[in-house]
Amino acid sequence: MRGLDLEVTVSENPRLDYETQSNYALLIYVVDNKGNTDFQTLTVLLSDVNEPPRFLDNLANGAVYVDFLENLAVDAMIYEVQATDPDRADVLSYSVNSPLVTINPNGKNGVILAAKTFDYEKDFHSFSVLVTVKDAAGNNVTGIVVVNLINVNDNWPVFKQNKMTFDISEEKPPNSVIGKVTAYDADDNGTSSSLIYVMNTANRFFTIDSVTGELIVSAIIDRDNRPFRDVPTQEFEVAAKDSPSGGHTAWVTVKIIIRDVNDNQPFCFPHTHSIQVPETIEKGTTIVTISCKDNDVDLANSQFTISLQPGLKTGVRFALDGKNNSTIVVIGDLDFEAVTTLDDDNVYVMSVVVTDIAPPHYQDTVTVYITVMPVNEFRPSFTQTSYTFNISEFSEIGTKVGQVLAEDKDFPVLELIYSLIGGGSTLSYSQLFWINPTSGEIHLVAQPDYEATAQYFLTVQAVEIDPDDPKAATTTVTVSILPTNDEPPECQPKFYSLVIFDDIAVGTNIQGFQLSCTDRDSSPQSLRYSITLGNINNHFRLSPNAGSNITKLILALPFDYTHGVDKVTDYKLIVQITDDNLLTGSTERKVIQTGRVRINIRVIIPTPSTQETTTTPNITYIRLSQNTYQADAWYIPFLITLCCLLLLGMLGYLTHLLAKYIRSMPKSKIKKKPLIEEQEPKKKKKKKHSVIVEMITCNTIFDGEAVDPVTGNVYQYSTNSGARRWKDTKLPLNDYGNAAAETLNFRPSTDKINGTTLTQNSHLKDVDAAQNAQQKTPNDQTPPKTPSKLGKQTKVAPQIPEPPQAQNSLANV
Repeated sequence: MRGLDLEVTVSENPRLDYETQSNYALLIYVVDNKGNTDFQTLTVLLSDVNEPPRFLDNLANGAVYVDFLENLAVDAMIYEVQATDPDRADVLSYSVNSPLVTINPNGKNGVILAAKTFDYEKDFHSFSVLVTVKDAAGNNVTGIVVVNLINVNDNWPVFKQNKMTFDISEEKPPNSVIGKVTAYDADDNGTSSSLIYVMNTANRFFTIDSVTGELIVSAIIDRDNRPFRDVPTQEFEVAAKDSPSGGHTAWVTVKIIIRDVNDNQPFCFPHTHSIQVPETIEKGTTIVTISCKDNDVDLANSQFTISLQPGLKTGVRFALDGKNNSTIVVIGDLDFEAVTTLDDDNVYVMSVVVTDIAPPHYQDTVTVYITVMPVNEFRPSFTQTSYTFNISEFSEIGTKVGQVLAEDKDFPVLELIYSLIGGGSTLSYSQLFWINPTSGEIHLVAQPDYEATAQYFLTVQAVEIDPDDPKAATTTVTVSILPTNDEPPECQPKFYSLVIFDDIAVGTNIQGFQLSCTDRDSSPQSLRYSITLGNINNHFRLSPNAGSNITKLILALPFDYTHGVDKVTDYKLIVQITDDNLLTGSTERKVIQTGRVRINIRVIIPTPSTQETTTTPNITYIRLSQNTYQADAWYIPFLITLCCLLLLGMLGYLTHLLAKYIRSMPKSKIKKKPLIEEQEPKKKKKKKHSVIVEMITCNTIFDGEAVDPVTGNVYQYSTNSGARRWKDTKLPLNDYGNAAAETLNFRPSTDKINGTTLTQNSHLKDVDAAQNAQQKTPNDQTPPKTPSKLGKQTKVAPQIPEPPQAQNSLANV
């Protein structure tokens, strides 16, 4: 292993001090690149060295500055030097190099004393002292003490004059300097820089700058008013102090003389004269007297002259009186009817100018207004004998309808007030129009309705604003309401229910249904029809779809339930009717109204039955009627009783006609034939007797219509209770009977009572009689066969669509 030399050095901070620590033990630790280590202890011993003394006060950091008052006694302490010897407790000695100071006589405590009495005005204001501190071995340390003398106020201020006079003019602006008073102080080397100036008494018009001694105007001085109008001279004393708390003070008397200037303009009261004179006033009559004065104290500044400056066309009518130039008199003709000789609005304006004789020639102006009062001679007249205005019925409240204008030939023209004194009333509004009383503009206060009132005839009056003799004129105003499309199409009733078979041919008018609509403000040619909802697979369309108030529901595409193309059997169509048929009018129509109709369509899919019968089953129909009403509705019992009486009368009449019809039939021609063809003779089965009961709720409000799928007759129903009745009550009774028998034959019920089938209806009726009436044909004519689609199987009729809360299609027959 190679040798390794290590060197230990002394750092600069902190420095080695024997008195603080005399030896150090250093542990040296060595590590090579293989990880081998070794350590050794190095002991360092310090040797003591004799050091010079050290300052313990601010002299250790540099020069020390001491402030010393003048006029202090000899041997007054200026500064005390503090030092120490770091080696041992030796006795230190102190010395200074300046004759102005001394060291304490024992020379050991370091106290610096004044060697004389200092005067700030005569001696140097600052001097330096070199202080030396030695130990017993002769080692020393030096420092500098800088002594600054402080001036002491020991002299009195002095004014050069005992009295000072200033001559100023009035109306000096505030903060203006009048003059300056100056005192001197020996303590300030003959200057007044440190003196404070004050006034002996408070004065709101004058003040003094406490530093500069400048006399300043603190408020505007008006020589023409008190206190200066009677006493134009102000006198007071000013003091100069060398200390804010008192000290030494000197006084001087200040006198201020105020001179008058021409600072007031002539003042006239009142400044405006407004005079009304009749047109018949005589020449030479005094109109007005001008009264003026000048407030200046000096007579030379209070003299003025008066002159008249007439306005347009007034120079030949008015002038100052030659004897008294402060009076205005009439010198011309003021005939009001001579319009060309009058000023605007019949008012004459003149200016009377009052001017100071002394500069700067202030002026005051008096304005005189002379109004010639006219005579109201003419009635107002409208610019037209009558007015005609047109306005759309869509106009909003506040819309301007038009404007009427009346004129007055009097000069000057009198203001007119317009008012509506007749016409303008309509349904629900006592007054549809309002007129601006000053401009004559007519506005709407409610929205008009063409369908209610198409034309209004108004009477407008214009009245002059003349409290003595108001004259009036009237005119007629015709306001025509222009029709607009604000009424929607209406179709009644708004609900329909239809039933069709799935094999209906394309193009067929479904059960003869047609929709009839009206529009109060549109022609039938403007109506347009569209199915907006529920037309699944587009099976239905309306024809015509535009240009007519009547449209039919047509099957557009056939149904296909066999292959699964169609799955829905209940169609709820929403038909939208709009009055915006663009084929019949302008393409720029902006207002469109819409109506809606709901049509429910049920598609019947006949289902073959596996049961074969050889005889027509006997069915007994039991029709029960149940009336529901609210107990608190007093009129319901009366209506129910009335309906029951009418129903009993109708049933009795129908029974009489049916019995008469059956008796008139030849017994040899009555044959019972089955509704379906038999495939082969079978064993005769036991005859069944069925009872059908149908329960309905009667209600007197029928708001829907539907078509019976068998007879094609139209019946009405209530969407609330489900009650039904034939729409055309003038059909023969046998038509109603056939429709009832055929319709009720489609609704067998599964409920049985004593072996009979029950369904709800409004009365009991034997089925055989109904079937005999149905199967009766002249000359034993064979009834029509069932559709070939069913073959020889029994045809089971589909269920009839039920409106809301309905259980029978022939409830009120």
